[in-house]
Amino acid sequence: MSSNSTDQMAVLIQGLHHPEKEQRAATVQKIVLHGEEATEPLVKLLKDPDWRIRYRAAETLGLLRADIAVQELIQTCDDEKDHVRYMAAKALGMIRDVKAVPTLIRLLGDEHQYTRGIAATGLASIGEPVTGKEIKSALAREPDQAVREKMIQSLKALNG
Repeated sequence: MSSNSTDQMAVLIQGLHHPEKEQRAATVQKIVLHGEEATEPLVKLLKDPDWRIRYRAAETLGLLRADIAVQELIQTCDDEKDHVRYMAAKALGMIRDVKAVPTLIRLLGDEHQYTRGIAATGLASIGEPVTGKEIKSALAREPDQAVREKMIQSLKALNG
């Protein structure tokens, strides 16, 4: 990566710290256009003290389908902030790496309903048929109707 490119990426990454949600979202799209060169700085942001930065870093890594960030995203699924766990799970589903399966199965029981739903969606995206049993088990105990629908859709996707 050239010095100019590195400087440009640093400016873009700094844009994730913008106080306006819309500006942070727009920055994500700009970073995605740069591709893999953004991966390393984004992985570092998964440890940022601000949960909104961790959220956007996970989102961007998923959109980049940054398979080299899978292990860090798996660790981010233990974040104390539910929004960050949700986005890390979503990113793992977008990347579709089988190493994420045990973590996504665990997140089927997360306290946050959106995280449970996106974990099921991610498992369906990865496509390991053995996960159907885990989703069915989670569905049987799921109280939230919207999450139940996501789980049912995930089972349909797995069963092709």
